[in-house]
Amino acid sequence: MSHALKALAMVCALVPAAAAAQAQDRQAARAGVMASSDSDGNHTTKTSLGWDWRYAAPDQWSGVQVQDARFSGDGWRKQEQRVYLDAAGAARSWRWEGKVGSNGHRLLGSGTIHSQDAYRKEFFAERDVLETRQGVRHGWVQTYAGAALDLPLSERWSGTVLGGLQDFGVGDNLRTHVRANLTFALLPQQGLSLQLRTRYFHDSHTGEADYFAPGDYRQALGVLAWRRYVGGHQWFARGGLGRQRSGGDGWRQARLLEFGVDTARWKQAWLRLDAGYSDMPAINGSTDSGYDYRYAQLQLRYAF
Repeated sequence: MSHALKALAMVCALVPAAAAAQAQDRQAARAGVMASSDSDGNHTTKTSLGWDWRYAAPDQWSGVQVQDARFSGDGWRKQEQRVYLDAAGAARSWRWEGKVGSNGHRLLGSGTIHSQDAYRKEFFAERDVLETRQGVRHGWVQTYAGAALDLPLSERWSGTVLGGLQDFGVGDNLRTHVRANLTFALLPQQGLSLQLRTRYFHDSHTGEADYFAPGDYRQALGVLAWRRYVGGHQWFARGGLGRQRSGGDGWRQARLLEFGVDTARWKQAWLRLDAGYSDMPAINGSTDSGYDYRYAQLQLRYAF
């Protein structure tokens, strides 16, 4: 029996007591798949199944999730199984969501908590396998944590600032992240907005392992965004064009395209789909001006 299956057995042993204590709540089944690829030949696929033994609302639930993760690239391939305990809930004016688990060798997980006031404050953390050839082979785990703040400036103007730190689980590199966005509600009734997105990160050390670490990375994007309810479904789409620069390289084009839908409920079942494309390097990307990254994700939940 694999480490992941042993961990699942331990988790399941704890479930009956928790389920009995929450017998008045409904339960839910979940399924999801995420796939990504890039022009360097790297591919990631994560397939998951989950069960919520307590389901009260879309933002209030407790459950368990099993995941199959597959990573591959030119001349290499790796597969692993993971088990997580995950939950979401509320504490006064704050909302939180998180998961903690393991692939049988390393502690993995993520978490976020945010306020619901006009000056929305968010604190987040993520711990996952470094998705490069060496990272997957040696089990290196990268950790990213930070905070964000929304700034309502006027009826139509708003801003967001974010700061974070990222450790890659190998070597001495510590990456500092800074982001700042400015948004103007162009046509509020139609859900249209214009955004200026800026992003910067700095690597304290470069040339460690096989992940993308140019030293300094800068990016500025102008984005047209749309979000609106149509037929009970929440649709969104974003398209951006700008400039980016890695290390000592010259400025080059940056592009972004994203879209998705969060469906209305149908007999207590609903799904979420989102997908996107960009030519901004991921962790395992390259500095080649021809680089691009694509992803798609589907999530389904059924309450009973």
